Amino acid sequence: MTAFLLDYLPTFAAISPVAMTGIAGLLAGTLSTLLDARRAILLAQATASTLFLLHFLLLGAWTGMLMCALGLVQMAVSCQRQPGRLLGLLYALTVPAALAVAALTWQGPMSALSATGFLLATLGRWQSALGRMRLFFVAATLVGAGHNLLAGSAFGLVSDAMALTGHGLALWRAGTFRGLSGCRFAARAVSGAAT
Repeated sequence: MTAFLLDYLPTFAAISPVAMTGIAGLLAGTLSTLLDARRAILLAQATASTLFLLHFLLLGAWTGMLMCALGLVQMAVSCQRQPGRLLGLLYALTVPAALAVAALTWQGPMSALSATGFLLATLGRWQSALGRMRLFFVAATLVGAGHNLLAGSAFGLVSDAMALTGHGLALWRAGTFRGLSGCRFAARAVSGAAT
């Protein structure tokens, strides 16, 4: 019976490199949203970024590929417990490098979205508090989804959906949105009093 079922499983040879790197990147990216330690999140993201770097290379999405490479530099610096001035400078230099990459590999809106997502993720990686880091990652993911849509990366879009879900759940579990219901109530009370 087992041999019969195994006959129906796809072989690794039948899966394209684009699909393999996309699936693996999707899994690593999803894992990063489920972790609770900043360093573990960044290491899982570095794994996902490496896989998506290869994925975008195979798709010919040069801006996204190079942004993944710059993100790897940032994650290597961010994972350090006490990055020195030189590493801080290296981290900061990834921002003008990202803008240069977007200009040199310009593919219209796809490049603009990739660069904007990178800059938002840069701000997220710089945060020491998990909640703020995740909020920037949510913003970066929303913008990055536009890049993935234009690049034709189905795996990137699924990864974006999983990242939004995972980060959203982590923010909800941490109570990030608890105070917002009070803000809405106060806003309604103020608007009701004004009329």
